[in-house]
Amino acid sequence: MGLNYVAIRVIDLDRSLKFYTEDLGLTIVHKHSYMPGEQVVSLLDKETGQRLNLMYYAEDCKLYTPYKMDGVELDHIMFEVKDAKKTFQELVKKGAPVAMDIMERKTDDGNFAMGLIKDPNGIWIGFRSGSVGKKDQSR
Repeated sequence: MGLNYVAIRVIDLDRSLKFYTEDLGLTIVHKHSYMPGEQVVSLLDKETGQRLNLMYYAEDCKLYTPYKMDGVELDHIMFEVKDAKKTFQELVKKGAPVAMDIMERKTDDGNFAMGLIKDPNGIWIGFRSGSVGKKDQSR
Protein backbone atom coordinates (compact mmCIF):
# COMPACT_ATOMS: atom_id res chain seq x y z
CA MET A 1 0.00 0.00 0.00
CA GLY A 2 1.24 3.50 -0.78
CA LEU A 3 -0.07 7.03 -0.63
CA ASN A 4 -1.60 7.90 -4.01
CA TYR A 5 -2.26 11.63 -3.55
CA VAL A 6 -3.31 14.38 -1.16
CA ALA A 7 -6.37 16.46 -2.08
CA ILE A 8 -7.06 19.92 -0.69
CA ARG A 9 -10.05 22.22 -1.15
CA VAL A 10 -9.26 25.62 -2.63
CA ILE A 11 -11.35 28.77 -2.79
CA ASP A 12 -9.48 30.44 -5.66
CA LEU A 13 -8.28 27.90 -8.21
CA ASP A 14 -6.25 30.41 -10.26
CA ARG A 15 -4.32 31.77 -7.25
CA SER A 16 -3.76 28.25 -5.97
CA LEU A 17 -2.47 27.04 -9.35
CA LYS A 18 -0.06 29.96 -9.53
CA PHE A 19 1.21 29.25 -6.01
CA TYR A 20 1.68 25.50 -6.44
CA THR A 21 3.13 25.63 -9.98
CA GLU A 22 5.12 28.88 -10.10
CA ASP A 23 6.18 29.19 -6.47
CA LEU A 24 6.55 25.51 -5.51
CA GLY A 25 7.40 24.05 -8.92
CA LEU A 26 4.70 21.38 -9.23
CA THR A 27 3.48 20.44 -12.72
CA ILE A 28 -0.12 20.16 -13.92
CA VAL A 29 -0.71 16.60 -15.11
CA HIS A 30 -4.49 16.41 -15.42
CA LYS A 31 -7.65 18.53 -15.20
CA HIS A 32 -11.07 16.94 -14.81
CA SER A 33 -14.50 17.14 -13.25
CA TYR A 34 -16.75 14.35 -12.06
CA MET A 35 -19.84 16.50 -11.50
CA PRO A 36 -21.26 19.95 -12.29
CA GLY A 37 -19.53 22.74 -10.36
CA GLU A 38 -16.43 20.70 -9.54
CA GLN A 39 -12.94 21.33 -10.91
CA VAL A 40 -10.05 19.01 -10.07
CA VAL A 41 -6.46 19.77 -11.03
CA SER A 42 -3.85 17.06 -10.42
CA LEU A 43 -0.32 18.29 -9.81
CA LEU A 44 2.93 16.32 -9.72
CA ASP A 45 6.22 16.86 -7.92
CA LYS A 46 8.67 15.50 -10.49
CA GLU A 47 11.41 15.03 -7.88
CA THR A 48 9.39 12.76 -5.56
CA GLY A 49 6.53 11.51 -7.73
CA GLN A 50 4.03 12.74 -5.12
CA ARG A 51 0.68 14.08 -6.36
CA LEU A 52 -1.48 16.88 -5.05
CA ASN A 53 -5.06 17.41 -6.22
CA LEU A 54 -6.57 20.88 -5.98
CA MET A 55 -10.34 20.56 -5.47
CA TYR A 56 -12.59 23.51 -6.32
CA TYR A 57 -16.35 23.38 -5.65
CA ALA A 58 -18.63 26.15 -6.94
CA GLU A 59 -21.65 27.08 -4.82
CA ASP A 60 -23.97 25.07 -7.08
CA CYS A 61 -21.90 21.88 -6.67
CA LYS A 62 -23.40 19.21 -4.40
CA LEU A 63 -20.05 18.96 -2.55
CA TYR A 64 -19.89 22.68 -1.78
CA THR A 65 -19.73 23.85 1.82
CA PRO A 66 -18.61 27.28 3.01
CA TYR A 67 -14.84 27.38 3.32
CA LYS A 68 -13.22 28.36 6.61
CA MET A 69 -10.04 30.30 5.86
CA ASP A 70 -8.23 29.00 8.94
CA GLY A 71 -6.43 26.03 7.40
CA VAL A 72 -7.22 23.66 10.27
CA GLU A 73 -9.16 21.16 8.15
CA LEU A 74 -5.80 19.96 6.84
CA ASP A 75 -2.99 20.38 9.35
CA HIS A 76 -0.08 20.84 6.94
CA ILE A 77 1.79 19.55 3.91
CA MET A 78 5.56 19.16 4.33
CA PHE A 79 8.10 19.44 1.51
CA GLU A 80 11.66 18.13 1.83
CA VAL A 81 13.98 20.75 0.30
CA LYS A 82 17.75 21.30 0.09
CA ASP A 83 17.66 24.53 2.11
CA ALA A 84 14.51 25.10 4.18
CA LYS A 85 15.58 28.53 5.42
CA LYS A 86 16.26 29.79 1.89
CA THR A 87 13.00 28.35 0.48
CA PHE A 88 11.02 29.77 3.41
CA GLN A 89 12.57 33.25 3.07
CA GLU A 90 11.99 33.32 -0.71
CA LEU A 91 8.28 32.53 -0.33
CA VAL A 92 7.80 35.03 2.50
CA LYS A 93 9.50 37.64 0.29
CA LYS A 94 6.93 36.81 -2.43
CA GLY A 95 4.14 37.57 0.06
CA ALA A 96 3.34 34.20 1.65
CA PRO A 97 2.08 34.67 5.22
CA VAL A 98 4.16 33.00 7.95
CA ALA A 99 2.41 30.18 9.80
CA MET A 100 5.44 29.15 11.89
CA ASP A 101 8.77 30.93 11.70
CA ILE A 102 11.87 29.07 10.62
CA MET A 103 13.33 26.83 13.32
CA GLU A 104 16.95 25.70 13.12
CA ARG A 105 18.98 23.39 15.34
CA LYS A 106 22.06 21.23 15.35
CA THR A 107 21.47 17.49 15.64
CA ASP A 108 23.67 14.44 16.00
CA ASP A 109 23.29 14.00 12.21
CA GLY A 110 24.08 17.60 11.25
CA ASN A 111 21.72 20.56 10.92
CA PHE A 112 17.93 20.64 10.77
CA ALA A 113 15.68 23.50 9.65
CA MET A 114 11.92 23.77 9.28
CA GLY A 115 9.39 26.55 8.71
CA LEU A 116 5.79 26.85 7.55
CA ILE A 117 3.95 29.41 5.44
CA LYS A 118 0.29 29.65 4.44
CA ASP A 119 -0.94 29.00 0.91
CA PRO A 120 -3.67 31.22 -0.65
CA ASN A 121 -6.31 29.12 1.18
CA GLY A 122 -4.75 29.40 4.64
CA ILE A 123 -3.35 25.84 4.54
CA TRP A 124 0.01 25.46 6.24
CA ILE A 125 2.82 24.46 3.85
CA GLY A 126 6.08 23.36 5.47
CA PHE A 127 9.66 23.11 4.28
CA ARG A 128 12.31 21.05 6.02
CA SER A 129 15.94 20.21 5.38
CA GLY A 130 18.44 18.08 7.22
CA SER A 131 17.72 15.42 9.78
CA VAL A 132 16.12 15.82 13.19
CA GLY A 133 18.49 13.10 14.41
CA LYS A 134 19.25 9.40 14.20
CA LYS A 135 15.71 8.57 15.26
CA ASP A 136 14.17 10.58 12.37
CA GLN A 137 11.41 8.26 11.14
CA SER A 138 9.15 10.89 9.47
CA ARG A 139 10.63 10.75 5.98
